[in-house]
Amino acid sequence: MKDSRIIQFDGNCLIILRSNLLAVSPQEGCALLIGEHERSNKNQQIHKWQIRSIWPCCNIWEPGLWSINESAGDPKTEDQDRLSRKNRFSIDPREQIQAQIWARKHSWTILGSAHSHPSGNAYPSSIDYSWSFSPGLMAIVDKLGTVNVWWIANDQYFQKIEIANLNNEQEDFLGTFIK
Repeated sequence: MKDSRIIQFDGNCLIILRSNLLAVSPQEGCALLIGEHERSNKNQQIHKWQIRSIWPCCNIWEPGLWSINESAGDPKTEDQDRLSRKNRFSIDPREQIQAQIWARKHSWTILGSAHSHPSGNAYPSSIDYSWSFSPGLMAIVDKLGTVNVWWIANDQYFQKIEIANLNNEQEDFLGTFIK
């Protein structure tokens, strides 16, 4: 049985995601992905996530915010002065609750989160691996607007998800962004 995973962004969701996350550069931007998840059990296991809306969030991260070892999983960040919103993000739980209430009114759900890597690539960092704790989607946008989406399993395993119709949209976006 083949396991296939795909994500599709409705309307301008991909443009909104990129624009909002890149607007706060050099800090990391963050957002919530809202939509629907479909699963098929016919000849193959197909997981399809439909992103219906982007919920932009404020990055409220600051050193000591959650009283945890913030350098865990990243030996390069032993110096507390280097920890900042430029390499960390945190979404206010109150924003998450408001997004969940709004999503439920539309019969949708929060499927995951998104954040930017303003000085890195669109791949999970060691921090992303060590701080992931529940199954869900994680979209990452790099400084050029490249988007990659990952499925995070319970065991901190990240699997890249194919984005439907990304090639033309990616080229169009990068063309306008770089000009």
